[in-house]
Order: sequence, then C-alpha cells, then structure tokens
Amino acid sequence: MNPLVNPAALFRFRIPCRRRKKLWPPAAWDLDESCRLPAFAPAAGVPDLMDLFLAWNEEGLGVRAVARGVGNVRWCQPTKPEDSDGLHLWIATRPTGESHRAGRFCRRLAFLPTGGGRNADKPVAVAAIIPRTSEVPTELPEGSIPIESKLTADGWQIDAFISAAALPGWDPIELPRLGFFAALIDRRLGRVPFCAPPEFPWESDPTTWAELELV
Repeated sequence: MNPLVNPAALFRFRIPCRRRKKLWPPAAWDLDESCRLPAFAPAAGVPDLMDLFLAWNEEGLGVRAVARGVGNVRWCQPTKPEDSDGLHLWIATRPTGESHRAGRFCRRLAFLPTGGGRNADKPVAVAAIIPRTSEVPTELPEGSIPIESKLTADGWQIDAFISAAALPGWDPIELPRLGFFAALIDRRLGRVPFCAPPEFPWESDPTTWAELELV
C-alpha cells in the first residue's frame, strides 16, 4: 500500500556543492567522487537510474550525469527540448524559497546526449521552457555550455560546463546557494525526478526544488 504522503515531500533538501579549481575539459577537470550528489530516488519512490556529479567555481558549474538502464534508443530533438531524452536541470541563481512561479533568475537546461550537429549525432545543451514562468530569463548565449557525451548499450554519460554567462544572476560570492532540481527524461520511461515524486509540480514550481550550498 502506497503512503498518503511521499516521504521525500517532508524534507527541503540542502546539498553541498564543492568548489573545484578546474571544471573543463573533463579530461583534466577536478570533478571527483566527492562531488557525487546523494541518491534520493528511494525516498522519492522513483527508479534509481542516474548518478549526478556537480562542482562549482567562480566561472560556473561543472556537471556529469551517468544514466543506466534506459536502453540505447534515444529521442533527442533540440527544437523540442522539453520532451527530449537526457538530463534536465532547473537552476535558480537568486532563490527565494517562497514564489511558486519561476522568474528571470531561473533557468531550465536540457542536456541531450545526441541530436546536435549537422548529422544529429553530437551532444547539445539547449534552454527549455519552464511552465507558468512569471518572467523569462535572457536568451542562452551561443557556446556558453560546452558539452561532451558517451553512449553506452543501456544509457549515456554527459559532461558539461555551465558557464556564468548561461546563468542569469550568477554571483556565488554574494549568494552562495542555488535553487536546484534535476530529472532524467526518457521517451520510454517518462520523467524520473531527482528528489520529488513524479506527480509533484517540480517542472514549474521553484518551492519544490532542492538547494545547493556552494561550499
């Protein structure tokens, strides 16, 4: 019998995000095992399909996501990012913890393991729409998120660097915390959120997001 209230809904997650000197390229970056985020899938009642690593410095955020158990068929359409397979991140650089609507300091990003380039076989990072947003952020600058990917028989790995230019309001010294949410989106499996039940309005409501502490 399912509980009336999902246990994950009882907590406001605050997650340390560690500072690292070098965050790009992946072959030389300082993202290591200590940058792995805790797995909240059991608490949220969703499949544990993705390992997520994050680190920061004054220039931006380094991200690694490793998906498994999602097969080798991928639907990635940069012109339809909200529905595309891959890693999706919601980031608020000026979180208030009170507004149920995203504003100009909130950004949704879709990291697609394929679908980019002339032959649609390259990884790509694109901005996606946050429903019910009160004020849209500035346009994502071209080239502001370098990205690499590796495809496997049952999933993918994405490495990316979200530069400060891609994050409206980014100022980690003045405000060393971020509103943060992540989800794995897969055409076959659906939407698999990072730390909330699938039926929660995390796609549009910043009060359902976790908080990253830039330490």
